[in-house]
Amino acid sequence: MNHRFSALSMAILAGLFATGSVMAQTATNAPAASDAKKTTADQTAPQDAAELTGITVTGIRASLQKSLDLKRNSDSIVDAISAEDVGKFPDTNVAESLSHLPGISVDRNFGEGDKVSILGTDPALNRLLLNGQTLASTNWTSDPNNPDSRSFDYSLLTSEIIGNAQVYKTPQAKIDEGSIGGTVIVNTRRPLDLKANTLTGNVSYNYNDRADTGKPNASVFYSWKNQDNTFGVLGSLMHSQRIIDRQGTEIFGYQRANDPTDTNPDHQFAPGVVPAGTQPTYPTAINTAWFQQKRKRDGVSTGLQWKPNDAFELNFTGLYVTEKFDNFNQSRYGDWSGSAPYATSVGVNDGVITSANYGPNAPTYLDGYERESKVNTGAAQLRADWYGDGWTASSQIGYTGSTGGSEGIWNTQFKSLGGYNWNLDGQHPQINYNFPDNPAAAAINGVGFSRAPTYDRERYFQADFAHDVAWGPLNQIEVGVKATNHYNGQDAYASRFPSLASMGIGGLTLNDWAGGQTPDGFLGGLNGTPGMQDWTTINKGALKDGVNALVDQYGSPIDPKATYAIQEQNRAFYIQGDFAGDDYRGNVGVRYFRTRDTVDGYNAVGTDTYAPVNKRSAYHNWLPSLNIAYDVLSDVTLRFAYAQTIARPRYQQMTPYVALDDRSLTGSRGNTDLGPYKSTNYDFSAEWYFSENSILSAELFFRRISGYILNTQVLETHYNLTNQRDDVYQMQVPINAGVAKVKGASLTYQQNFGRGFGMLANYTYSDADTSNDFPLPYNSKNSFNLSPFFEQGPWSARVTYSWRSSYFTSIAALQTQQITGIFRELDASVGYQINDHMRISLDGTNLLDETYQVYDDRPSQPLYSYKNGRTYTVTLGLKL
Repeated sequence: MNHRFSALSMAILAGLFATGSVMAQTATNAPAASDAKKTTADQTAPQDAAELTGITVTGIRASLQKSLDLKRNSDSIVDAISAEDVGKFPDTNVAESLSHLPGISVDRNFGEGDKVSILGTDPALNRLLLNGQTLASTNWTSDPNNPDSRSFDYSLLTSEIIGNAQVYKTPQAKIDEGSIGGTVIVNTRRPLDLKANTLTGNVSYNYNDRADTGKPNASVFYSWKNQDNTFGVLGSLMHSQRIIDRQGTEIFGYQRANDPTDTNPDHQFAPGVVPAGTQPTYPTAINTAWFQQKRKRDGVSTGLQWKPNDAFELNFTGLYVTEKFDNFNQSRYGDWSGSAPYATSVGVNDGVITSANYGPNAPTYLDGYERESKVNTGAAQLRADWYGDGWTASSQIGYTGSTGGSEGIWNTQFKSLGGYNWNLDGQHPQINYNFPDNPAAAAINGVGFSRAPTYDRERYFQADFAHDVAWGPLNQIEVGVKATNHYNGQDAYASRFPSLASMGIGGLTLNDWAGGQTPDGFLGGLNGTPGMQDWTTINKGALKDGVNALVDQYGSPIDPKATYAIQEQNRAFYIQGDFAGDDYRGNVGVRYFRTRDTVDGYNAVGTDTYAPVNKRSAYHNWLPSLNIAYDVLSDVTLRFAYAQTIARPRYQQMTPYVALDDRSLTGSRGNTDLGPYKSTNYDFSAEWYFSENSILSAELFFRRISGYILNTQVLETHYNLTNQRDDVYQMQVPINAGVAKVKGASLTYQQNFGRGFGMLANYTYSDADTSNDFPLPYNSKNSFNLSPFFEQGPWSARVTYSWRSSYFTSIAALQTQQITGIFRELDASVGYQINDHMRISLDGTNLLDETYQVYDDRPSQPLYSYKNGRTYTVTLGLKL
């Protein structure tokens, strides 16, 4: 792959290594095992680790040491990341930081980490909790297959309030159920753990070279406490903006020529064009895709802590974030899925039509979608803790809510006629148009409007009690209960426009809504032809105004097929025993849960006719768990864990929701018969802390997952609102696919070499076998991270190279596999501490300008190729 470096990329890398030469030297000896052990109380609760944030840490090495302390002192198999300093996290968001840990991979569809896979499992099988509790989440796409629909939006929190994030790869009975791969607990700071009048802030500017523009960002954090250290308040404000300019090529799917089961005359090639007696597959379209988005985020958070004495403590945490995700998406393509009779010749290679010529009557299209989306998320949590002689108790009550989805999607399509030829140039499909770019010859072919506001809410109550005992090795018994009521849904609306002529716009052409030409350098690095790189765009303002005039006239009634509501009630109880000896510690327990779901929506019962659906279901289970840590030597720890776990389907997947793209005739829907995932987990690890701030460890893991959910593709007939007729769509439908076995190993190495230099490295191998012909979604067999760093005096620098192998995501057309290809990422950072109060840094992400690629079964059958560009950020940090 051709990795193109810009001058700024080279400057960053040169700056990183110009500060000195690498000379390894042995660090000081590891601390004794007794120094690493925790008290019994410290071992018992995941949230207790947040208390460690009171330690003053500065710099990369201090942060790494703190993360190692969290790992070493845990009873479970845990990895952690910590803030390098108040208001400074190692990466742009928590997902990117998590990706440096062993066994964790992230997906970077829009140029930054947004989906986290732990130990080779689907992102939907991992839970992310804020201070141990769910944070409501809605997304801007109204996408029913969004893997974060039971998860956590990493970008919602300002970095200043984050103390640490811990990845529990092995569960404990007292941690909420619902995760198979792992549970990430993000712990926020508390004011009594910080110095009084702590004030920090960041001002930054980020620039994306593909968008050729940038935006400012700022945040501020303040913490106060009284002299008696009994009451404190903290708060933060955040403003951030980011420009996304994703350019790429797309293929909408594949069909099979000469298919005897396909009687559509538009799919029949002329005699002699496709060799008789053969059934090669062929792409249905080659699209040039341009996605432009402005992301704007404003947030406020607060924390209050009252500790009048050693016997009682009260904490309140509040958060509110509002986000804008407006975007404009344009697609120019030749669509021959229904134009087989216009083909004049094809080229076949290994059962695939890899090139073809089409005559002058073959249609080409230009689509435009203007979307406005706003996401509001809030959370409020009140926690009380009581401390007695040999016992502790706590109770928590809280609410979290989010509203999102699309406030409006305005779309149009223009159609041109003219010949073209296309070819699959390796992983970069190409199309050559045999006619000039003439907006006056592109006639309007359709318009549409829809909106789909969504909501996600949860109320919860939790009570926990722990009592010290002296029953042999058993030193503490913990019990607790939890109740949650969760609500998730969407109300969809769509306009039903009559014919273009009857609306008086049948004579419009692209000239009437033209927005100028694509920019210089468009589609750079993707081997696009001149016709793919230079074309007349749509003016999004004219598009929105023109469609709004029609919406005012014809309205936008409810769209039943995309409207749904789900209520989920969870009740849980656990009992856990903590034990310890001279050289071992651990916990054993069981968690019982019961889940009740009520789903409301609509099913199609005829052409554009729908009837209400109400589906009720319930399930319950006992989930045992065991964690043992054994200190073989003062610097060597062995761990073993066993657990039974479950994960619930994404909310939208459990409903009769239907989402359709009337242009490409593709879509997705839910399945009200879905059941939960169930898994039996075994984990073993060996950790050698061979010197200060250093570790060499190996971890083995095994998961037997039953009922895992897979998106399969089927052909279904649905009503096409745009064309006002029944059409056959390629639909993505989730099913419980059977049994999967995931087994693998991860290796971790971390060391300070001396003279300011150090290294982090990890490698993960994950292999999955399934009871059907398709792999486990999102499982990369191989992945690794290399992160050398330097920190001495006022200078610090870090380079991170990440690599993950290809992974399966869903079943594509013709029952083939949709695969996301190998992805590489190179990031770098250089920082200089000006004085005790000011620090400046330069960060570069995606310095290789890597191509995000998706293909159908094999790389020679490409689906999507995207480039997001490099992002550079200059940050001035202040601390008083």
